Amino acid sequence: MTAVADSPALTYLARRGVSAQWRGFLRALVETLDANLDTASRDALLRAVGARLGGLLPLPSCASLAELEARMSEALASCDWGWVEVSLDPQDRSLVLTHCAAPSVATGAESGGAWIAAVLEGLYGAWLGAQPGADPGLAPRRVSVTPAAVTLRYGRI
Repeated sequence: MTAVADSPALTYLARRGVSAQWRGFLRALVETLDANLDTASRDALLRAVGARLGGLLPLPSCASLAELEARMSEALASCDWGWVEVSLDPQDRSLVLTHCAAPSVATGAESGGAWIAAVLEGLYGAWLGAQPGADPGLAPRRVSVTPAAVTLRYGRI
């Protein structure tokens, strides 16, 4: 699969992927966090939530990037959270994770729902950190966020 960063179809799917019963709750939750925490603290909390989700959806040990991508996408599909494309950036010696069609709920401060990137940082950090030979000093960090895709880099910063 190839991600199209600003595809209207992916943007539509991301917004549609959050059922109506959860949209208002998630918006209220994130806006409450924004009202009570600075951005760094809010993102730290959302990363912890993502890491917890990763623990609830554990991946098996994977022998290749292709297998890792497949297992991550299977876990994401189980909760209707889109899919991920994993590539290697040999120049930076890092993995590039492009998460497509993440659940998107706009808030007053973030009309594109960019807050989900912190959750994904925690989720992928838990998954990658549990793989054999993982370096505990590495963590995924966002590179870009659009309504259709969140791009993360996993490597030395």
